[in-house]
Amino acid sequence: MQELENLYSGLKPSCSNSLCEGCSILKESKPEHSYLDYEKLREGPVLFLSDSLKYKFGKLIPFSKKEKNLLLKHYPEDAQFAASVKCPSVKEGDMTPVNMKLCREHLDATIDKVKPKLVFTCGNLSMKMLIKKSGITSKRGSSFPYSTHSGHECTVVPIFHPYAVIKEPRHSYLFETDIKNAYDKYILGNTGSGNFSYEVLTTPEEVASLGEKLRRCKETLAVDLETTGLNFLRDKIMSISISSEEGTWVIPWDHKDSPFKEGEEDSKTMRKWVKIILENPYNKKVFHNAKFDLKFLLNHGINVECVWDTKILHHFINETAPKSLMDLVKLYFSNELENL
Repeated sequence: MQELENLYSGLKPSCSNSLCEGCSILKESKPEHSYLDYEKLREGPVLFLSDSLKYKFGKLIPFSKKEKNLLLKHYPEDAQFAASVKCPSVKEGDMTPVNMKLCREHLDATIDKVKPKLVFTCGNLSMKMLIKKSGITSKRGSSFPYSTHSGHECTVVPIFHPYAVIKEPRHSYLFETDIKNAYDKYILGNTGSGNFSYEVLTTPEEVASLGEKLRRCKETLAVDLETTGLNFLRDKIMSISISSEEGTWVIPWDHKDSPFKEGEEDSKTMRKWVKIILENPYNKKVFHNAKFDLKFLLNHGINVECVWDTKILHHFINETAPKSLMDLVKLYFSNELENL
């Protein structure tokens, strides 16, 4: 009852923790300061960190029941939960560099107590507290190595805060995928090889050899263009890459260092075989944002047959998820991407 009286009367409960000396948050009226929520935690492989503590029904907690249930829905195994900031109802704007430095001592103590392999920072403040970076939208799903002062090493993966996911369901797909990808890699140890190689074709004979191989093949091909700009009437194709399960081939179409000079016989031979490969009616050609590439190819008289577009296909899977090529690579090949 005394705590509730303090809360509603605007009193500032004192903080006896020496680590907090100099923190401006102590001047604010709070039901409690420097609540060491990690003291009751146990060791575990995964730690979820919220932004700051919440004061609910007379208790200080890192996540509301609804938020915690959402996390447990996607990560049902044994996990520990704590707050990045050990005072309740603290916003990012309240955390000066001095405040952050002081509070990171408690954050290190939290990690040392749990000894996790994997730490999920939920939201921007939590991420900023631990890895000193901001911009949750661009950094979510990425991984960062972290080591406490005492030497415990773990991997930090920023994710959207479950509160944001509850309020904006469009974030659900990324939220779920980020947790799954990190769990697969850092807890289960399922890492992609990240092996990637390609061959640059620099002679008409090499392009002709590839053309003979692919002109009637039924295997799906992935195709991508690099151009000098966005205007298909004015800008040029620099290179075309073609990939199959067998390998990846890069053809320098009109690159400044290309051996194929426009108008010369070698260039005409190269372009003839590219046309044959892409107009093969027996296989699928997979592009991302195909309309962009197809306009450039049509401008050179190449009418690609059997086009599939991963941007459109992913819209059918989840219409609210980001659809840039890098977004999809991070979603589906995050482990392979990190190992390149």
